[in-house]
Amino acid sequence: MRQVLQAPPRRPWDRPFIRPRTLVAGTLILATVLSATDELRANGGTLRLADVAMGAYRVSVFTDPTPVRPDSLDVSVLVLQEGVDGVADGVEVWVQSRSLDSAAEGGRWAATREQADDPRYYAAKFPLGHEGTWEIQVEIRGEAGEGSASFQIQARERGFLGHPFAVLFVALLPLAGATWWVLRGGESPEDDRSLSSPTPPH
Repeated sequence: MRQVLQAPPRRPWDRPFIRPRTLVAGTLILATVLSATDELRANGGTLRLADVAMGAYRVSVFTDPTPVRPDSLDVSVLVLQEGVDGVADGVEVWVQSRSLDSAAEGGRWAATREQADDPRYYAAKFPLGHEGTWEIQVEIRGEAGEGSASFQIQARERGFLGHPFAVLFVALLPLAGATWWVLRGGESPEDDRSLSSPTPPH
């Protein structure tokens, strides 16, 4: 005959405050949330052209957001001049868009310091108008020379997961699950199993 001894109920204060696996899970979740938060406040862009020579100017171009959306595009242009410290002044910068897969008309916009979030850049902000492949051309004119360069981008609608708040919501789901798990003590089947010990025969 075996006598089954039930383990005494575990009280919240009997459990370790932080388990190793809880610490690891919490660290990963925190990193995910911080990454999503960075997405919400991001103000950078994707490098499209790097250090292109146009006369004595060196031109780099960035676009934002990433991925590109048809309703709004920010083209930021950094213009440096050989032998001159800081950003080149007295430069005309133009940005032109052209659809490569439709007959839709593009447009031409002046890029200015006033439109830029960072005063080191010239920026133009405009809508593309529809999804598809677009060619963006940047033209530079100044006393030290002139030139142009172009690149292609693919515009598509945002979609649910393309919205930064949706990214944050998805990132918070595992955090909510981990919080529920920690509050209930992080118990596992091994924690609740019964202890059995044989009794000597009568």
